[in-house]
Amino acid sequence: MRNGTGKDGMLAMTNDLDLNEAVELGGSVVSRTVRQLTQFSLQAQDGDYLGSEAELLERMSISRPTLRQAAKVVESDCLLSVRRGVNGGFYATRPSARHVVQSPALWLRLQSATLDQMNRASMLIYPTAGAEAAKCTDPRLIAELTAFRAAIDEREARGESQRETLDAEIAFSQLIANMSGDPVLTLFIGISYTFGLLEREYRFYRRSPQRRQRWLSLQRSYCDAILSGDSDIAMLIGKRRGHQVESWIAEDKAAAQQEGRAAAAKTEDRHDGAT
Repeated sequence: MRNGTGKDGMLAMTNDLDLNEAVELGGSVVSRTVRQLTQFSLQAQDGDYLGSEAELLERMSISRPTLRQAAKVVESDCLLSVRRGVNGGFYATRPSARHVVQSPALWLRLQSATLDQMNRASMLIYPTAGAEAAKCTDPRLIAELTAFRAAIDEREARGESQRETLDAEIAFSQLIANMSGDPVLTLFIGISYTFGLLEREYRFYRRSPQRRQRWLSLQRSYCDAILSGDSDIAMLIGKRRGHQVESWIAEDKAAAQQEGRAAAAKTEDRHDGAT
């Protein structure tokens, strides 16, 4: 097992995921209270009043310290808001999409996960999302994809910047996720792109305008397959996109290694010249 030390001098963390901790299977009163409060929130709507502290203490038959300790845990999961003063009490809340995807992306980063590893996982997920998106019948989402497809030619003609390519790809992937109608695929896609933005080693579109042109070509083909309702072709192009990223990762790794060797050789030459 690796020592778990993250990149860029991050603090060491274990690579083991403690599922007992993750799903709060402990038998303590606080753990049970956390699960109860979570259930209360999930059974309510965002912003609903769950009760005052006194009401929950009576309802759950627990001590005040236990309730307050458990409430802090559920608050950290963005499922509870504890308000003081007038109109105070416990209220159901919901985590934002950013909170939901950012935490696992950061956890992966701290575990020294690589973009290569993320891309291999993505190659199992993204083609499925594209195939499911081809079955979408929502007129609003189809209209959004049609507009995105129409803009590709204009983007290519004016030679868009690296930033524009990246922003468009994120919006495109989010649209495909929404069209798939699968919340699991949507969550994974959000995590993978958030993780990718944290990974600073690779800049696929900066190194070569030809790469941006190739990616626009793949976007165009992907749009056409999804808009035509062809799940098989959408699946195929989704796989091609993954393999393209895989090859760029390998190219950039090799280039970085070569640059590192050249820099080391230059340093050694200067050292030899000074002695």
